[in-house]
Amino acid sequence: MRGAPLRRSPRKCGLRKISEHPDRGILVLAYGHQRYHRQAHTLALSLQQHSPGLHRTLVTDDRHCHATEFYDDIIELGAGQREDCRQKLYLDMYAPYSSTLYLDADALAVRPVEPVFDLFDESDIGVVGRDITPAQENFWYGDVASMCRMANSAWLPKCNSGLMLIRLTEVTRGVFRRARHLADSYCELELHPFRRGIADEPLLAMALAESGIHAQDLAAVTSATPIGISGPLRINVLSGECTFLKSGMSVAPALIHFAADYSSDYRIAGAPYRRERCALRLVHHRGVTDTIARCIASLRYGLQYTALNTWIRIAGRAPGDPSGIFDAPKSHATSPTAISSTKQLSAPEETT
Repeated sequence: MRGAPLRRSPRKCGLRKISEHPDRGILVLAYGHQRYHRQAHTLALSLQQHSPGLHRTLVTDDRHCHATEFYDDIIELGAGQREDCRQKLYLDMYAPYSSTLYLDADALAVRPVEPVFDLFDESDIGVVGRDITPAQENFWYGDVASMCRMANSAWLPKCNSGLMLIRLTEVTRGVFRRARHLADSYCELELHPFRRGIADEPLLAMALAESGIHAQDLAAVTSATPIGISGPLRINVLSGECTFLKSGMSVAPALIHFAADYSSDYRIAGAPYRRERCALRLVHHRGVTDTIARCIASLRYGLQYTALNTWIRIAGRAPGDPSGIFDAPKSHATSPTAISSTKQLSAPEETT
């Protein structure tokens, strides 16, 4: 059941003065493994760097984690949440603003985020990606033709749900309600498992298509992942720089989504994330200048960062890049029992 938001004083938390009841804000989920709580903390620091006046809310199963000090409102989850994506199907019930920008915790803001709200069209839900048809792609998490038939649509919005603009309307509630219903048929739909559970993106895509909501081609300016990177990553979260080639196209997003190994604490692909995290912590926790923080972070992670970019220059891709992992049939099916067991122990109660 959705917990009541815990109001925190911005002054007591050391944050900026914000609107008491803002119309726009950021929503972040952090539950399960502690790395997601650490990522939510780092994301909050980057938002503090570039959008200090933007209200932010954290949904978490640990109200005592360090990240909560950097969010204005906290929504508590019950303990025992699984680490698949089922909770993202309840974002309409967590969204506290009339226009909520949902971000995955492994993202970083590299420029002010406020303009992102105005880049989307008037759709009730804004998702970044492109529409696909069975003639264009025959597989994405599952058979695209079958998914189109389920949605009674000739197309699907192939999107990355790491950033979504959610406007609280009846259409929005209907889309998420339909996605939750489709989740109960995940195995019957023969969809690719994710973290031994469900992936939210194909379910949301079918529900969005049923409501006639298209994906919007905004990855180059809103949020992009390094997945599919084909040229060196240039990033400085303190100064607001982020550019790289993604599948041959130059992107300069306001937020970079360090999905998969790109937020790893150990793998080489995670070196840029570790370097920027170090710099943010030095500025916001140690009070050092941006210049000194950049020097220290580069001394600590610069060799790894350079090695990654050298690898990309030579190979044309990052090591372990998961491009296309959901664009081919799964080699090992996950049993219906395994999928159904991912149902959350304390999903929010739906109201009519």
